[in-house]
This record gives sequence, C-alpha cells and structure tokens, in this order.
Amino acid sequence: MRVAPLTGVVAVALTVAAFLLLGDTPGLGASGREVRSYYDDHRAQTGVSLYLLVIAAVLFVFFAAYLARAVRDLPPGGEWLHRVVLAGGVLIAAGFLVGAALTLALLDLSDKSSATPPALQTLNAVNEDFFIPFVAGMGLMLLAAGLATVRAGDSPLPRWLSWAALVLGVLVFVPWAGFFAFALAGVWVLIASVLLGRRARRGPGW
Repeated sequence: MRVAPLTGVVAVALTVAAFLLLGDTPGLGASGREVRSYYDDHRAQTGVSLYLLVIAAVLFVFFAAYLARAVRDLPPGGEWLHRVVLAGGVLIAAGFLVGAALTLALLDLSDKSSATPPALQTLNAVNEDFFIPFVAGMGLMLLAAGLATVRAGDSPLPRWLSWAALVLGVLVFVPWAGFFAFALAGVWVLIASVLLGRRARRGPGW
C-alpha cells in the first residue's frame, strides 16, 4: 500500500489535535473538587480528544510496522532492529490507550457523587504522570530506526534524518530534555512519513 507510510502524518496530526483539545488539565496539586469541576465542564471536548487519541494510537502501529518493514533487510542490524522499531510503535500505542482510559475514568467519575475528592485527586495524579510509556516508545522507535539506517548503503531515509533519529532517540530519555525531544520526534515522524511515501510511489508498493 503506497499510502501506508502516510499513516505517520495522520497519527501526528491527530495526536496534536487531541492534546490541544485536552487543554490545560488539572495539575498534580489540584484538589479533587478542582478535578471534578474541570472534567465536568469539559466533557464534550475531552471525549473528542480521547477518540482522536485512540485513532492516533492505531495509526502509530501501522506507521511503525511500515517503518520496520523498510529497515528490515538493511545491513548491519536491520534484521533484528526492525523488531525494536515495531515494539516502539506498539509501546506508543499502549501508552496512548492506557492514558486515554485513565482520562475516560476521570470523565466518567466527575459526575458521580460516589467518587470522593481524594479518589479523584489520586486518579488525576496518576493520569498527569502517565507519559513514560509513550515517550519511551517513541525513543525506542527512533533509536532503532536510526541505528538501522545510519550506516546502510541503500537506506530508505537520508543520512541526516537517520542521525536526527539517533539524537532524538537518546534525548527522549534525558530528564528535562525528554519533553522537547518527544515534540521534535513528532516532526521526525512527519518528515519520515512523507519521504517514505515518496519512495513508495517511485517503486513497487509493499
């Protein structure tokens, strides 16, 4: 499918839209009453953002699978690094889906009198700090893709993009720099998706 690599473009676009719709959610120090008030007041837009995030999670797996196929036969290392690329995409998706489930629980409990303020406060704290899985997944996907392509002769990605993947893949795991590296990793996925799409149009589809 020659449109398969473009799933990365759509996945990033939906992720950005989802986080923008989520807006300024209650922070770690928010009280249970503040958490209840926020999600009760932002019910519709939060629901839409979660739907977009679920779709983005699915599309990230498709993009990772295509990227893994693109690097699978590259020497040296592509024969096993492609599995890490796919594993990274699956971890991104799992992180998004679990995070969406936590937010959905907050949304459902916000109008339930049985949900106590301490319970809402605790669930909100877990939700606010639940970013490690999808950030780590992005780092794994980029690291593996960079390692597989940076020395390959017939790489599907330009050398500068391979080096960018390596640098961003490392920075994602560095405290304080991880957030910015994750944002730039989204730009990397956009560029890689477009370049892979152009390459697919020039040659036989996968």
